[in-house]
Amino acid sequence: MSFSSKMKPKVAVVAVCLLAWLGWREIGRNRWPLASEQSSVSSTAVNSVLDHPDRSTRQVSLLPGQQILSNYASAATRPQDDLHAMAHVFSNLRMLVKGDSPFRMGANEEFAAALLGKNSAKEVFLAMPNPCFNEQGQLIDRWATPLFFHVRDASRIDIRSAGPDQKMWTPDDLHRRYDGQFSSGETLPD
Repeated sequence: MSFSSKMKPKVAVVAVCLLAWLGWREIGRNRWPLASEQSSVSSTAVNSVLDHPDRSTRQVSLLPGQQILSNYASAATRPQDDLHAMAHVFSNLRMLVKGDSPFRMGANEEFAAALLGKNSAKEVFLAMPNPCFNEQGQLIDRWATPLFFHVRDASRIDIRSAGPDQKMWTPDDLHRRYDGQFSSGETLPD
């Protein structure tokens, strides 16, 4: 066997590895940041990618919360759908962010902060601006009123919307229990 016939397979393997490495490096440069890398990605950056002329050839990954809340407060959905979607977002956040206390649960602002990346895993689920946030960074219903979260325990969270009158604790409130059941009007809990 000649020297050149021994080297041909090795050169071919090295060439394939080199091409694969260069291709992988190029893919890495053109990818959208992972959710864990997006804490500094603004909505301007998202819009600039979406407005990019070759956006049809680029895959844009939305944050998990953006996907779940894509129809939040839209005319095509009901207020109950909004509260279901909000509960779904927190269910997914709890699944991804492990531990005894993955994020502070209590006030509206603590839930909002957890979605924005202030959680134990620094996992960003939503970015502002978003229809579910007001200017103060609170999570709001479709009538722009801050939602009320009642934490029974880490896996049982009730969500309450003030309803169309925008006043909490009135008969038009909509209350979603942790188990997905709704109360309104006369059946509202105290």
